[in-house]
Amino acid sequence: MKKQLFFFLLLATVQVHAAKVGLLIMATGKYIQFVEPLINSADKHFCPEDEVTYFIFTDGQPPQRADVIKTHQGRLGWPLDTMMRCRAYLNGFDAWKDMDYVFACDADMLFVDTVGREILSDRVATQHPGYVGTKGTPETRPSSTAYIRPGENSYYFAGGFHGGSTTEFFKLASTMLRNIEIDLEKGLVAIWHDESHLNRYFVDNPPTKILNPEYCYPEELRLPYRKRLLALCKNHAEMRK
Repeated sequence: MKKQLFFFLLLATVQVHAAKVGLLIMATGKYIQFVEPLINSADKHFCPEDEVTYFIFTDGQPPQRADVIKTHQGRLGWPLDTMMRCRAYLNGFDAWKDMDYVFACDADMLFVDTVGREILSDRVATQHPGYVGTKGTPETRPSSTAYIRPGENSYYFAGGFHGGSTTEFFKLASTMLRNIEIDLEKGLVAIWHDESHLNRYFVDNPPTKILNPEYCYPEELRLPYRKRLLALCKNHAEMRK
């Protein structure tokens, strides 16, 4: 009995190794206004057991902190500002290559409850809140590299929050960028831009962790999920000016 108690106490004192987790945030133009509130909310709720670093891709000025790393990214215009995020991430790879995990998060998001170690996996996707239980709205043109054949996908994933291990995220970003560039050379833009290419990637490389819409919860809707990461309301047309 004493030996069992000893091992129980020993296990209780062993601390879980803190992972190095990066949050990649594209915030060009007016989107820089969302960055400080997002970071402040992440300080409270995002991977609180781990070591978090914020990687901001912007032409603006993010908060000046030791755990905030800025990579300059100029505006490309709509829809390239969102569609070419993967190129920006890859251009800044030297800054985040030493992370254990990285997650791409839309700038106009806000953490309102704990998003912890349950998300740490090789390839992490979030179910789109508008298409739970359906095939969603994937790219339907065979001429696009984002094309998904009827019946080929079981889920439709949101582009607002996804990630994984650094190695796997690098593969994802590299593949998506290559396919986006192939489409652009042919004068094609996938129906939902980089989100369409993300869904194609996850058909070919299934997620090892699928998160429900708690992790991409639209602020203006009432859904049967816990609110963890809010997608904030905004005037899309105004933000793109």
